[in-house]
Amino acid sequence: MIGMRRHATGLLVFCLLVLFPMAAGANVPANFNESARVEYNERRRAIASMMEAATVWIVAEDEKSIFNGTGFIVADGIVMTNAHVVDELGKGRRVFVVNEKIPPTEATIVDMVHDEKTDETVTGRDFALLRFSPPKGTALPVLSFSLDAQRMDRVSAWGYPVMVTQFDASTRNLRKGDTSGLKPAPVVYTEGTISSIVKDEYGAAIIHTAAIAGGNSGGPLINGRGEVVGINTWGYTEEDEGAFLNVSLPADEIVRFLQKNKVAAKLALGQTLAASPYRERPSQPTKPTGRPADKPDGGGSITGFLQPRQDDDRNRDVGSFSVRVPRGWSVLDEDDDYIFLGADDDSSVIEIMMADNDGMKLSQIAREYSEELDGTKPKYDDGLYVFAYEEANGEEAYAVLWETDDDGHVALFLAGDIENPVLAEIIDSIEEF
Repeated sequence: MIGMRRHATGLLVFCLLVLFPMAAGANVPANFNESARVEYNERRRAIASMMEAATVWIVAEDEKSIFNGTGFIVADGIVMTNAHVVDELGKGRRVFVVNEKIPPTEATIVDMVHDEKTDETVTGRDFALLRFSPPKGTALPVLSFSLDAQRMDRVSAWGYPVMVTQFDASTRNLRKGDTSGLKPAPVVYTEGTISSIVKDEYGAAIIHTAAIAGGNSGGPLINGRGEVVGINTWGYTEEDEGAFLNVSLPADEIVRFLQKNKVAAKLALGQTLAASPYRERPSQPTKPTGRPADKPDGGGSITGFLQPRQDDDRNRDVGSFSVRVPRGWSVLDEDDDYIFLGADDDSSVIEIMMADNDGMKLSQIAREYSEELDGTKPKYDDGLYVFAYEEANGEEAYAVLWETDDDGHVALFLAGDIENPVLAEIIDSIEEF
């Protein structure tokens, strides 16, 4: 039998998120006296209580998928988030906000702006406003904005990263594609430092070390006083170097977006916003406000809305072949002559293997693969052998085999949204050495 690996296409766990619990005594200087220690911890708990009420879980229901992100309350019944959390919702699709204080409540999109990304910049607006009806008799905090974030400032990120919420019972129905009985997921707190504030002619971006992941998009980055200094928007990775950047768009650009929508942003005491209108990016027009066109079919799993990683289209050398790993896809596993790729939104996966024929005919190799996977009888069509099989999670998958120029064969194993056009692009990019 030909040895191969079998992968479940559902859950991929990364143990990278570091949580900093707000426990008594955390980060308290040693020379604090007892009363100061108590006051310090009470202030931290008060901020935590405020953030739990002001940070909302955004759950968006599309035709085939359920997506989630984060938002935060900026005015009575108004939530701020990233445009990319909701801008692919078509007409008739629903979006909900929920947290410990807010029962599942349908929200409407008020306005959004989403500057197109480039590979040269991390700046550019990605903002959306949602309106909802607050529960009667419940006082919800409105977060204020600080405009003086600086390098080395301590900050914390609040939100709903999928890598954490997926383990909570609140997502049980969501994992089945059902928004009924929606329950609030636990808000996640991470802590770090502002590393840098980068600027170009179009705006600025805050680089920080408070861990964020898919699902954090649209959530607040706050300072030690509980004031918003930015909105967590992007994640960038340098895969070969193992480096990851957490990127937040700064408060002044958020405030200008709120002012444009006649929302009176609450500024920190003594702060005013200087008159400095955002300059449009002439070669890259912003998307129109309102609901965009329907999202193409695809997906079917809970998706975290961290924007596709910008280690952009790159060729990957794998043993005796190379393949292009496009933007929005990640390498899940690889070895000599083998690579396993997955879409960052969990909609599609593809496993690519290249091996010697060892004197066997391709038809025999296809039969052995099929028998090992309990698949259907391979069918031959124009040089390809194709069969269907069932993944470990019950999802239907397909295998495609063809011969190489050097007495070898390529075997593809595809699952998820097999009509995803990016899959065809990946297959077309395979080159034998």
